[in-house]
Amino acid sequence: MKMKNVMVRAWEIAKSAVVKFGGKVKEYFSQALTMAWKETKAPKYAEVELKPGNSKCKTWIAQIVGFHPVYKLSRKFLNNDTTDQYGYKIFFLNDGVYEYNNGKRRGFFRIVGGQEISINQDEAHAFVAATA
Repeated sequence: MKMKNVMVRAWEIAKSAVVKFGGKVKEYFSQALTMAWKETKAPKYAEVELKPGNSKCKTWIAQIVGFHPVYKLSRKFLNNDTTDQYGYKIFFLNDGVYEYNNGKRRGFFRIVGGQEISINQDEAHAFVAATA
């Protein structure tokens, strides 16, 4: 993000603080600038959580990395980054297209700027074709 964008975002934050709390914009600008820089430097990943698998069905997430001659899409299966206190698998995912199996159903999703967006198989194919 360019310096101008950081400054514009800082002014937006400061002005919204005036509307919410009252006072003058310059009273909030220092803290708003700090917040704008944090937004800029924040990692752009999404935290995705899957329930633990069992002996009948494994749960997994795979990143779609290209096309495969037999299976249509080439996948890179991922290990979970951590596990919570209830055994749920937690993945920290960067921008890209992913396939998942949560034990009950299988599907595709896309991570864009840290946001998870559900997509179908045709959209996954289109994204891989566009990036190849």
